[in-house]
Amino acid sequence: MADIKKEVQLFEPVKKLLESNGYIVKAEVNDCDIAAFRGDELVVVELKLHFNLKVVYQAMERRSLTDRVYIAIPRPRRYNDKNIRMMLRLLKELGIGLITVGVEGAHIAQFIAEPFKTDVKINGRKKAKLLKEADGRNMDMNVGGSTRRRIITAYTEASVLALCHMEVYDTLNTAKLRQFGYPDKIRNALRSNAYGWFEKVDRATFAMSEKGVLALDAQENKELVEYYRKEVYTDV
Repeated sequence: MADIKKEVQLFEPVKKLLESNGYIVKAEVNDCDIAAFRGDELVVVELKLHFNLKVVYQAMERRSLTDRVYIAIPRPRRYNDKNIRMMLRLLKELGIGLITVGVEGAHIAQFIAEPFKTDVKINGRKKAKLLKEADGRNMDMNVGGSTRRRIITAYTEASVLALCHMEVYDTLNTAKLRQFGYPDKIRNALRSNAYGWFEKVDRATFAMSEKGVLALDAQENKELVEYYRKEVYTDV
């Protein structure tokens, strides 16, 4: 397993495998390494370098979102190894699927075991929250398995979109948001103002703060700003 040293190295092969099966793949959604969508179907994948109880606990937690949960690990050298057989038996008992990624040459992911329905109850509120977060993202900048990289959330995208509108219109209010067609998407970002990018200048009316000006020019926001500037200027 020498050439797979980080969980992020598992992401691209697993993403390609899911996409080849018709899924839309998004990374780091509400603590899930991968959330994939095909119609009404939701698949969650947890990436790990080693099979252990921690990833089993994580997978069991994800079963509250969907009955299609996989663990993805580097491919074992031998499937007839006693520990590997016990791992497969445990996953089968829990109804959790397994994906492995080749460790030599091209990293190719394969489905090894399929998940199946058990009597675990789906938490509708948690699932709806995940679906809302995934649906609110337009860009694909996250990498599953990241631990130190910044996660671009739907909230981050909405905040940058608001800044780009403020470049053109100076202020934003409820009437303008309705005109643009996404009142909730930006309104929540303006109200919470978690990054300090906005300042209230009138009733339900916001403008860009000094931090917001700096955020537009920040290197870490460059791709987001370029993407949403195109959307804003298309509508002008």
